[in-house]
Amino acid sequence: MNILAIDTSTEACSAAVLRADGEVFSEFEIAPRQHTKLLPQMMDTVLKASQLSKRDITGCTFANGPGAFTGIRIAASTAQGIAIALDIPIAPISTLAVLAQSSLNKYDFSDVLVALDARMGEAYWAIYGRDNSGLAVLKGCENLNKLDDVFVLNIPACGTGHGWAVGEDIWRQNFLGKKEIKIDSALLPDSTALLKLAKRAIDNGDIVSADHVSINYLRNNVAEKSNKNPLMRG
Repeated sequence: MNILAIDTSTEACSAAVLRADGEVFSEFEIAPRQHTKLLPQMMDTVLKASQLSKRDITGCTFANGPGAFTGIRIAASTAQGIAIALDIPIAPISTLAVLAQSSLNKYDFSDVLVALDARMGEAYWAIYGRDNSGLAVLKGCENLNKLDDVFVLNIPACGTGHGWAVGEDIWRQNFLGKKEIKIDSALLPDSTALLKLAKRAIDNGDIVSADHVSINYLRNNVAEKSNKNPLMRG
C-alpha cells in the first residue's frame, strides 16, 4: 500500500509518502500561514522522490486536530479531494497522537504528556504510552483545560509540545514540582510520525470515506466532558 500523509494542524507543514516497499519520503517545514502554498509543493516533492504518481496512492491520512482551525481545514479538504479523485480511504489521526509519536520516535521513553497551546490560557493535552511496536497509545482521554486545571498524578517521563512553553510554570506549581522530566516544548508533529499511526489504523480498518471525514476540535464537546470528568488523572 502506498500511503500519502499530510499535516498542517500546527505552524509546521509536512507531507510524507510510505511506499509499498516500506521506504518513507518526507518534507517538513515550520512555516506559519504558508500551508496553502507549501503543501502542494511538498506533496509533489515526496511523490517525485518516491517515483510514484498520484494515481499510485492507495491510502491517505491527515492530522485532524486539535490545533489551528484553518490549518486543519486545509489538510482535511486536501485529503478529501485526493480520496474522492482516487476513490481511496482516509485515516484521520489525532494531532496529539501524532505529536506523541513524534516524541516517542525522538526519545527513548515509555510515555509522554503532549500539550498544545490552545490560546486563552488553555491547553489541548493528553498522555500517550508506547506499545510493543513503539506506537503511541492513548492513556485516558484527550483534554481541553485551562492551564491551571490540568492535573496529573502519574507523571510521564517526557513532556512535549508548545503547551509546555505556556504551562510549565503552572504545572510545576500544581503537580510537577521538582520532578526531573525531559521537556521539549519546541517539538511539533510531523508526517513521518503520522504515517506510522496511519499504517496501524489502515491495517485495523480504522478508515473512513471522503464524505465521512471529521475534525477533532475538542472544543465542541468540552462542556460535556467537563461535567463528567473535568480532570484526567493519568
